[in-house]
Amino acid sequence: MVNDKKGVLLQCVKVDIVGNKISDCVYALYDNGSERTFLRKGISEKLGLRVVGSEKLNIYSFGARKPRSQVCRKVEVKLRNILDGREVVIEALEIEEISRASIRVPDWDVCVEMEKRGLALTFDVEDLSRNCQISLLVGADYYWDLVKGFQRLNSSLVAVETVLGWSLQGRCDELTESILVNFVISERELVSAEVRRFWELESLGIRGDGIDTGLNEQDILKEFDESIQFVDNRYCVKLPWKEGMQEKLGTNRQVALRRFNGLVERFKRDPELYREYVEVINGYLEEGIVERCTSERLADESSFYLPHHAVVRDDKVSSRLRIVFDGASHAEGQYSLNDCLNTGPNLYPNLFELLIKFRENAVTYIADIRQAFLQILIDAEDRPFTRFFWKEDLNSDKLTVLNFTRVLFGLTPSPYLLAATLKYHFEKNIDLFPETCESLLKSFWVDDLVGGADDVEQALKTTTESVKILKDAGMILRKWQTNSKELREDWKKVGIETHEDKTTLARGGVPTKVLGLAWDPDKDIIFFDVSKLMNILASGCSTKRFLLQILGRIFDPIGFLGPFIVRLKLILQELWAADIDWDDKLPSSLDYKWQLWCSELKDLHCVKIPRYYLSDFNLCEFISFDVHSFSDASLAAYGTVLYLRGVTRNGKIIVNFLCSKSRVAPLKSLTLPRLELLGCLLSARLAEQVSKCLKFEASRYFWTDSSICTYWIKGKADDYKPFVKNRVKEIQRLSERGNWSHCPGKENPADLLSRGIPASNLAKSSLWWHGPPWLSKPSEFWPCKIVIESPMGNLELRKEFQTVSQNKCVVYDSQFVFDLNKYSDLNKVLVITTLVKRFVNKLRKLPTKVGPCSAAELLEA
Repeated sequence: MVNDKKGVLLQCVKVDIVGNKISDCVYALYDNGSERTFLRKGISEKLGLRVVGSEKLNIYSFGARKPRSQVCRKVEVKLRNILDGREVVIEALEIEEISRASIRVPDWDVCVEMEKRGLALTFDVEDLSRNCQISLLVGADYYWDLVKGFQRLNSSLVAVETVLGWSLQGRCDELTESILVNFVISERELVSAEVRRFWELESLGIRGDGIDTGLNEQDILKEFDESIQFVDNRYCVKLPWKEGMQEKLGTNRQVALRRFNGLVERFKRDPELYREYVEVINGYLEEGIVERCTSERLADESSFYLPHHAVVRDDKVSSRLRIVFDGASHAEGQYSLNDCLNTGPNLYPNLFELLIKFRENAVTYIADIRQAFLQILIDAEDRPFTRFFWKEDLNSDKLTVLNFTRVLFGLTPSPYLLAATLKYHFEKNIDLFPETCESLLKSFWVDDLVGGADDVEQALKTTTESVKILKDAGMILRKWQTNSKELREDWKKVGIETHEDKTTLARGGVPTKVLGLAWDPDKDIIFFDVSKLMNILASGCSTKRFLLQILGRIFDPIGFLGPFIVRLKLILQELWAADIDWDDKLPSSLDYKWQLWCSELKDLHCVKIPRYYLSDFNLCEFISFDVHSFSDASLAAYGTVLYLRGVTRNGKIIVNFLCSKSRVAPLKSLTLPRLELLGCLLSARLAEQVSKCLKFEASRYFWTDSSICTYWIKGKADDYKPFVKNRVKEIQRLSERGNWSHCPGKENPADLLSRGIPASNLAKSSLWWHGPPWLSKPSEFWPCKIVIESPMGNLELRKEFQTVSQNKCVVYDSQFVFDLNKYSDLNKVLVITTLVKRFVNKLRKLPTKVGPCSAAELLEA
């Protein structure tokens, strides 16, 4: 066994060893290359396991030329599956130590994904921050007694089913190569999927999100529109089968039955879980969401059986228990139901756009559709493919087979079927309710509605019409919340039930979440609830793996916390540069920075952002709007921050934060001007995306404290070297050259993104939340827009070569006497060159000038 560095997972599970009076949870490794099963002696003695004999062994360790003889006691070991309670008794030989190496466990996101597929692994979140030492090695003598089957996940990774739970084995290169962290614009580093999601959120607004709908997806949409029906006050849809795949689908009956038997054992150990499960299933039966299969149908129809399991969410105000059905399950060598269904095109709006729109209305409101998927009927021909096992009495041997009549959670096309149904319904009603249906088409994220209006009257009209429109589709909008007390009262008058619970900062409890952001409707502010993150930090350790886990749990797609988060990004960059192992402790210098960052995390509770970015004014009071984009860079990081500037009819000027993005500088060093150009590119991209989100016209202005970049952007892109040329071309395509201006560095809020600041300073930084003071004044007070030609910019000019005949042969030395990349100031470079030439002349005993460098010397340099 070796410490893993290349993403290889060994077949490992967590298991309970049951002793005489107590039990202990240990890590077990399956190894069919070992002839015997071994147990760490300390565990055996701690549990008082019964000795049943002894055995003399000749132990060959890896690379050893001669065996080592050893007499080992043999003990009886009772193993218990920690998930379903199944038990098995084996015999093992006691040994002082199995291996000093710590075992690599799958990343937490992999555990969650396996859970969704019904292949629940035995690890939990604490295992990610713990050195997992092997206490039990299961050898070939019991290996095949415990292993029951496997599922191939890809060409190099296999999920192995054992009596003690599912395990993973093989290279996870393909798995981890799709899980990327974006330190610059390229995405090359291997990290967990949780971190990949963080960087995907970071890329919202600065990377194209449009979906290129291919011919196949167009066919899917056309088929949907032709097949959707309205039956018994509900829409009825067909499952989007891939061509020719329905006939290839097996029943999956044995897999589903085996998994259900394991669930039954869990029910027997946890009666409360069974009680909640019964409530959900009985509710399904009463509402007609599922139906019993008759014996005739069981015998005659093609079918597919779905395993299922419970997901319990204590942070949910309602629906604490959700039953998840595993559409990815399949027998060995067979297709899963999800394999045979088209996922369908993404019909949901951009998350970044929805979050920007959430801040644009004086009156905002949220709601969701009650059991959204379950309000849509499945065509009768497809229902046999949604069967599952159930027991109405745990003490009875009788099994009941049920099947769904509605779209269920767990199938890959379910989100598409919901979105397509809503789209169809809204377009069908657009003539009756034009404004409301247009709004609804852009306001749903799966089953969550996020909307708003400029005043209470319009909000009441839109929400009451929304309730009616959704009711006509057999769907109920619920959990209504708003920032307006007046609108709440109006809702009560018209019978719209508001969501009253402990969800505000003043009353405590679970925060109201709007697309992942914590929102206090009473105070109408966005805030950051870091309590869960603080709990994880308290139980973690200072390793690269743990830092990445923390980074992946930060949800800030708008960039409110940019100057604070960038410091964590910089620590991770240093970790990459230092080539620190995943589970090694951080060097003292980095550990100090990490501990300092962690100690400041609690101060995020002071960061409270007004949700409405037009302050106390209504939209109709404004005569003009601007979006101002500031960019900056240091040798460590670069970024951009955008502000909305509005001028009211009475001359009042408001400036408020819109969004920000930051990137750490690439490991391959770039000159400061090039990094500043990358910041300008972020500005252009983000401003382009934001302009599409705003519901009003806004002029765009761009600010940088780099004279060189301003010179490049206002120049001719083709004159420069490829790096500068390509980026300047894109900037010029996304923005007007005349809208780029220079601003003083001390008044550039993007400077905070390039170096980072503590959370406590961020909360009270007027520069960050409202931009430089002159931005709140008329334009005549803005910095002068004159751009002077910069000699430094000429370093990026393309060189043109001409063939010249000459008699003199000149040999050029390509070695510079100092590193030009360390300097961004041309004047400094020329002075250093002049002083070097003076030194060389002095060595050659040639006449040498002294004093300040002359213009002639600088020109020659």
